Amino acid sequence: MSGLSRVAPVFKPFTLALIQLGNIGANKADNLKHAREMIQKATAGHGSQKKPDLVVLPECFNSPYGVTHFPQYAEKIGYTPGEPYVAEKSESESVRMLSAAAKETKTWLIGGSIPERDPKDDTKLYNTCTVYNPQGDLVAMHRKIHLFDIDIPGKIQFKESETLTGGSTLNYFDTGK
Repeated sequence: MSGLSRVAPVFKPFTLALIQLGNIGANKADNLKHAREMIQKATAGHGSQKKPDLVVLPECFNSPYGVTHFPQYAEKIGYTPGEPYVAEKSESESVRMLSAAAKETKTWLIGGSIPERDPKDDTKLYNTCTVYNPQGDLVAMHRKIHLFDIDIPGKIQFKESETLTGGSTLNYFDTGK
């Protein structure tokens, strides 16, 4: 047991903005523009409302949600934790937008999730969340581990696993506050 700390971490309060997007359609550029506008609106602060420290977008904010849509909207991110990553030069247009929005608003941003195509294996798609610091740096990435599969005979069947691959790592980030 030596070396293990029994002291609980100190958590500091923070202000959170959760964004729910409507009008997600087939045009990815419009979806990204809408998400960016909502990030700007959430961080603008209105009257006595405090600017949030952290903004969170919803799952699959850049595309319609559905197994048939994931392959069409998937983007290659190519982020490896601990290695330098230049978001502005990313192959992913969603990453470029999220990085710019975080930097512009000087806010921590959890980019909901987007369909991601594995840069090392084109056949693998993930439901991937990216996290940005107020300088616009991509600081963490998480691939959804537990995929949503449901099959109620005669009612509904939806299986993310038909198209997506489950992630295999737990991830975290620290705002340093």
